[in-house]
Amino acid sequence: MPNKRIERLAELHKLLRIAPTDVTTRCALALLLEELDLPDEASCHWKRILDFDPNNLKAREGVNRCRKNRAGRPFPSQI
Repeated sequence: MPNKRIERLAELHKLLRIAPTDVTTRCALALLLEELDLPDEASCHWKRILDFDPNNLKAREGVNRCRKNRAGRPFPSQI
């Protein structure tokens, strides 16, 4: 299963290089990054979606989820 996720991750990054404003692809990437427990990276993509579409509810919810998932984790310098 992890290999499938890595393959999907690479595919989504490739698609975004071709069409960086594709909200559907960016949403899929952000969700996958959340599944991989990478809330900081996911949050960047959710925020990018909000740059294109400030009223995107899915992205707003994603930013909030990532913020909650990030709370309480040590900063890399604290590890």
